[in-house]
Amino acid sequence: MKTRMIQGLTLLTLILLVPLTLRAQMAIQQPLFHVDIPFAFVAAGNHLPAGHYHLSHAGDPYVVIIQSDDNRARAAVYVHPSETDAKVASTKLVFNKYGDQYFLSQVWTERDREVHQAFKCKAEQILVAKFEKPGVKVILTKQ
Repeated sequence: MKTRMIQGLTLLTLILLVPLTLRAQMAIQQPLFHVDIPFAFVAAGNHLPAGHYHLSHAGDPYVVIIQSDDNRARAAVYVHPSETDAKVASTKLVFNKYGDQYFLSQVWTERDREVHQAFKCKAEQILVAKFEKPGVKVILTKQ
């Protein structure tokens, strides 16, 4: 009986603490920059419309959050961050273009001299097989 009570209390504690931990992590967003994106695009498999977006880290250097001003469009993009040379560091987004579709490829941040390479979603992987080399579109921004 005691063991069941302890197990029940442990489970209840976990159920209550996990959402609080996730909310706390979301609240620790580190703003990176704002940008106007003049075309619809795909980020982490999510189709996002053209518009003004905020980019931030959600307490994890391997995740970049891209969110529209009106909070209607949002994606959590898994990235591989790496340092870049200060001479080429700038704040910009790089998109791969296949036909008329754009896919977020890289997030560059001049402030911390990093380039965040986004992992390709399934839709982009399929298009990679069809196209010899994607077109590239760069959007420069100011922090």
